[in-house]
Amino acid sequence: MSKRVIVIGAGLAGLTAGYELTRAGFDVQVFEARERVGGRVKTVFLEEEQHGELGAEFVDDNHTALISYATQFDLKFEPAFELPDDLCYYIDGNFSTPKTLLPQQQASLNDAYQKLDRLLSQVADPAQTLAQWLTAESIDPFASKVIRQQSYGMYTADPEAIGVGFFAYSGTSGDRSLRIQGGSTQIATAFARFLGDCIHLNTPVVRIQQQEQTVAVSLKTLQGQVEVFCDWVVVTIPWSVLRHLSIEAPLTQIQREAITHLPYGTSVKTLLQYSNRFWQQSSLGLLVGDTPYQTIWESTLTQVGEAGILACTSSGTPSRNISGHSVEFAQQTISALYPNAPKAMSTTVTERSRSAGCAYATTTHNWSADPWSQGSYCYFAPRDLKSWRSDLPYSAGQVIFAGEHTAPIEYCGYMEGAIRSGQRAAEEILAFAIT
Repeated sequence: MSKRVIVIGAGLAGLTAGYELTRAGFDVQVFEARERVGGRVKTVFLEEEQHGELGAEFVDDNHTALISYATQFDLKFEPAFELPDDLCYYIDGNFSTPKTLLPQQQASLNDAYQKLDRLLSQVADPAQTLAQWLTAESIDPFASKVIRQQSYGMYTADPEAIGVGFFAYSGTSGDRSLRIQGGSTQIATAFARFLGDCIHLNTPVVRIQQQEQTVAVSLKTLQGQVEVFCDWVVVTIPWSVLRHLSIEAPLTQIQREAITHLPYGTSVKTLLQYSNRFWQQSSLGLLVGDTPYQTIWESTLTQVGEAGILACTSSGTPSRNISGHSVEFAQQTISALYPNAPKAMSTTVTERSRSAGCAYATTTHNWSADPWSQGSYCYFAPRDLKSWRSDLPYSAGQVIFAGEHTAPIEYCGYMEGAIRSGQRAAEEILAFAIT
């Protein structure tokens, strides 16, 4: 029996599926629209041989699938932060940590999280956005502001859009976050090295058509549009992109609705490299604040050198407001937060800004403007958890869906979720091939 598989997308979901199926003896070809592998994993190097992440970054200590592959590929981890000890809030112009919160502030947060835990234990998915729930439950203003910023920081979604039932899963990740030593791209590169010439870059898919016993996939190449055939196809690209392609497969109505309407967050991530790590005097750790960039942390915690990189993320509606001026807004945010920070300059960053103390190397990425992601990662609106997760099959005939958006709820938006979905897709095809 022929065992030809086409994988659409060379992010972690596609690379994982391709890796497992190739090891099982399948003829696998992976097609990727970008000029690189990794998808929404994107490590970049700035000056002084220091690096940061413009995409996925953190590995929690319960991300066992990713950790297992990292061990296979001899990759190492480095600490990022531990919660809640390294968490810092900046709300209404005031800094606070879990240890310095006023008693009434801590009590209000405990009350709000206990109510969210009850939703989670009941597997409840009420017809309320997070913002509506905060109002209906009369959550204290301080706790409400913190939770609203967490909606941006964790799910890149507006509190007025994300379902409170989905947000309640935010407390299910591990307490300790790690990074892959040398950058997240290391694991994508390891998969790609194994797959070799089976990966085809700069080759976007334009059409998927299931026929009687095969699947035809139309590709856009430098030589023009071509059609290739396979026995199964694994579709790992975000549904924000997939919904614009032609799909002729036995999709159910609920599958079509999910592909068409599943929302994706908006996010801009900016890296600022400074000649010295002035922020370490404040020991602010992971900063969550009501600023244009809602979350800020150091990317170079374990990297050598006097210089250092701050990672700044702006999500939801605020990220749209900084579009086109992301680096300038990031530098202004840092200058406002850290009293000993250099003042932001509106001029182009040059070697002169290094001597002035300003960020002398910067880079930024707007994931919503990226044509091959059209968003950061998925979230769920009110009442969509059951209909689009519990009742949604992830295959349609010989078309198998993978990607972080198809992972178990607690891993959506994580590299772990992408990897687990790729494993599940490979297992489904293996089961089909055996029967």
